[in-house]
Amino acid sequence: MIVVTGATGGLGSQVFKYLLQLLPSSQITVSLYNPSGASDFIKHSGAQLRQGSYTDSASLDTAWADADKVFLISYPGISRDARVAAHKNAIDAAKRLGIGHVYYTSLGFGTGVSPESIADVMQAHLETERYIKASGLKYTIIREGIYSESWPLYLGFWSKEEGGDEVVIPNADGPIAWVSREDLGEATAKIIVEGAYENETIFLSGPRTYTLTELAALISSILSRPLKVEVGTLEEYIAANHGKRGPRGEVEFLKQWATTYPALAKGECSVVDPTIKRVLGRELKPMEQTLREMLGATDDSIDRYAK
Repeated sequence: MIVVTGATGGLGSQVFKYLLQLLPSSQITVSLYNPSGASDFIKHSGAQLRQGSYTDSASLDTAWADADKVFLISYPGISRDARVAAHKNAIDAAKRLGIGHVYYTSLGFGTGVSPESIADVMQAHLETERYIKASGLKYTIIREGIYSESWPLYLGFWSKEEGGDEVVIPNADGPIAWVSREDLGEATAKIIVEGAYENETIFLSGPRTYTLTELAALISSILSRPLKVEVGTLEEYIAANHGKRGPRGEVEFLKQWATTYPALAKGECSVVDPTIKRVLGRELKPMEQTLREMLGATDDSIDRYAK
């Protein structure tokens, strides 16, 4: 039995979709903190649906009771302490239940599989990675590359409906090996089913890099309208983005998110790794295709894709 967490989210839903193509639904359990919020696709998939929350040990003991493998999607939020505590609770439950193999979705910062990163967003992942390795569990840590669909988060929360002709980013620009969420989901599902990469940390990234400046130029070409990137100070970045996109526009989030950009400049997201192409056995979805799809959408880019 494989337990899938986070199946209502952007990556987790893709992993679940592709697991259903590889295994009978009777071999899959979806563990959600709020099962009533499950999509119709999950409800009608034939997979078991159970209540399990990373913050409730008793619920995990029940939801994961007969699992051989658990796919752990990282806990949402920006609080490092809260995320790490939730992850540790989940890992402790897996150990307590004798789970055979844990697959954890880490993030594609840190120059491939390096144990260090200067990005705030990566710190909870690094601490979780260390905890998994010390747990004695059989594990695979999957550093999922930067989602192609998440480009608005990096490009000053820009959208074609509300954005102007200039985007302010703080401190620095740098290359990113963007990779589509669907490609990541399919590859992750195959890795789980095949049971490969035991006690390894692997990195899944796209086939080429684009800096944010290059991305803006590509968007400009697609939309036939000007768009350029201006590298400013932290204060200028906060002033330009404060109040945008709900919680993402709060000053504390912006300060934390600003640490992403020096990491980009350092090359932390620039590694083009062949692993995902080898797992999928095909070419990956080009970044330009993702941009064209998103920029042609009527819904706001961030609300629809970057979650």
